[in-house]
Amino acid sequence: MHTLDHGRLAIELQALIDEARTLRAEHQAQLAPYLTADGDVNEDYLREYGDARITTAIEAADRLGTLLGQLDLLTGPPARLPFTVTIAGRERRDGERPYSFAVYAAGLDDALHTLPELPTFQRWLRDVGGPGTEPDVTLVPEQCHPGLRAPGEFIDLRAEQAARTNTPSSTAPSQPDVPGATHRPAHRRR
Repeated sequence: MHTLDHGRLAIELQALIDEARTLRAEHQAQLAPYLTADGDVNEDYLREYGDARITTAIEAADRLGTLLGQLDLLTGPPARLPFTVTIAGRERRDGERPYSFAVYAAGLDDALHTLPELPTFQRWLRDVGGPGTEPDVTLVPEQCHPGLRAPGEFIDLRAEQAARTNTPSSTAPSQPDVPGATHRPAHRRR
């Protein structure tokens, strides 16, 4: 379900809540014939009530396992999906377009952590900086997004990333590792 879409999460959670309420109503209906008008167990039906409770408890336990699995999927670590990061080098001063890189990431911070690990990006940074100088790059946050740009408009590093790691990390660092990305504006929600 990721990246986290709060509207979709609310819909999915409401469906799970509705399912749990339906189960509770079904179980109450199955137990109701064995109760008095006051809600106490009718002494004449103690054994039947006990059997019905065992049956409903087993069904509830089975459904609880399924519910917990669905909640884990909804709230677990975000899946790493294609993500585009756009960075402008010093050529931006001459009016040239920035470079976009595609990686698998759970979000911008994860992508900013992943990029510096990749040899192709490291070479690009060295080329932008020149020998012995710090790279003159800046993040273009308004052009960073989940998904990909049109074919040919990005440098695809996903195969390189996949080759370097068998199981991508799902943790995001506290500080981005891409030069020029440390002073980016706060993320704006749409």
